[in-house]
Amino acid sequence: MMTTDEQIQMLRDTAKALRCPPAAGHDAPAAPDRRAILNAILQQARTLAWAEAGSLYVLEKGQLRFLAAQNDRLPLADITRLLLDREMPASAESLAGFVASSGRIMKIDDTDALTENAPFRVNRDLDTDTGFRAKSILAIPLRCPDGQVVGVLELFNRLGPDGDAVPFPSSEDPGILSLASMAAVAVHNTLLQAQLKQAYVDTMLRLSVLVELKENETAEHLHQVSRTSVLLAQAMGLSDKDAQLLKRASPMHDVGKVAVPDTILRKPARLTPTEREVVEKHPLMGAEILGESAGNDVTAAARDIALSHHERWDGRGYPGRLKGEQIPLFGRIVGLADVLDALLSNRRYRRPFAPHVAAEAIRLERGKHFDPAVTDAFFRIADQVLATYEARAAEPSPVPAT
Repeated sequence: MMTTDEQIQMLRDTAKALRCPPAAGHDAPAAPDRRAILNAILQQARTLAWAEAGSLYVLEKGQLRFLAAQNDRLPLADITRLLLDREMPASAESLAGFVASSGRIMKIDDTDALTENAPFRVNRDLDTDTGFRAKSILAIPLRCPDGQVVGVLELFNRLGPDGDAVPFPSSEDPGILSLASMAAVAVHNTLLQAQLKQAYVDTMLRLSVLVELKENETAEHLHQVSRTSVLLAQAMGLSDKDAQLLKRASPMHDVGKVAVPDTILRKPARLTPTEREVVEKHPLMGAEILGESAGNDVTAAARDIALSHHERWDGRGYPGRLKGEQIPLFGRIVGLADVLDALLSNRRYRRPFAPHVAAEAIRLERGKHFDPAVTDAFFRIADQVLATYEARAAEPSPVPAT
C-alpha cells in the first residue's frame, strides 16, 4: 500500500502535469494532449486503488465516450481497438451511464451478487468483447467545481495479496476523489476547447458565405467545391478523416476576398491588370484571417487551402510561385475543384461552359495547372462530378431579388 506521503506526492505530480496547483484552484490545463493527461490520471488512480483495470469516459450530449482505458491483462492494442472512442448512452443501461446521469458514486463488491433490483445494468458485452471479467467496481462521476458531471472514472478489480479481485475498501478515498476532480478539469477544458474551435470554424464559414454572396447571388460555389474536393480525395485513396477534414475546410478557400472591394468582385467584365493584382492578394489575406490555428485541424487545413489553391503545378501560380509537391495536397485538390466550378458556373461576363468542354479544359492542364495525380483522380469520377452540374443546369433559374 502507498503511504500518505507517497499519495500526496503523486497528487502533486499530477497537478503539476495539469498545471493546476492544488492550492491555486482549477486552472485550465495547458498541455495539448488531453488523452495523455487522462491516461496518466487513470494510471495513478489505479495505483492508489490497486485496481487491475480502469476506464475514463467523457460525457457529451447524453453519450459517454471512452477517452482512456487500461488493463493489466489485455494488450494495449486490443484495448485501443475494442474500447477507445466507443460510445454508450448515459442511462441505467450501464453502470457508467447510471453514474453519469445520477451523479452518484457507486461501489460494487461483487458483480455476480447483483440482483435484478439494482438501479443499473452491468454491461457484460464489454466482458464478452474483451475476455476480461469485472468482479469489483468503483465508479466515480467526474464533477466540475460548479457541479456539472462531465464524465466517469471506473476502476475494476482491486487486487488482494493473492492477486484475486477483492472489494474496494471505500467509495470516499480522498486520493482517488482528488484524481477524479483533476480528471474533471481536464475533460471540462477539453470540451470547452472543442466548443471554442467549433465556434471559430462556424465564424469563418459564415464569413466565407458572406464573401461568396458579395461576389455571386448564392453560396452554391462553396458547396460544390466542397463536394468535388471530397470526391477527389476519396478517388485518390485519402482516409475518411482527411476527406471529412477537406469537406469542412474547403469552403473557406476564398475567405480572403472579404478584403477585396465589391466594385472589383462584382465587376460585370474582365478585370484590369491592376484589379487582378488586388484580387491575387486574397490568398494571403485569407491565410492572415485564418491565422496559425494552433490545435485546430479544420482552420489549419483551411489556412493551407486558402494560401495555396491558386498555385499551379508548373510554378506559375500565386501568391508564392510554389511548384509541384511544394503545394499542399489539399490546395492542389481544391485548386482543381475551384477551377472546375468556375468553368461550369455563370459569370457576369460569360455563360457557363458545357460539362464536356470544361472536362477537356481540365485535361489539357494536366501537369501544367493541375497535379497529374489529382487530374487523373478527377477523370475517374468525372461522370459523377459532372452529373451534379447537369442536374443544376436543368433546374429553373432563380428569380433575382429586387
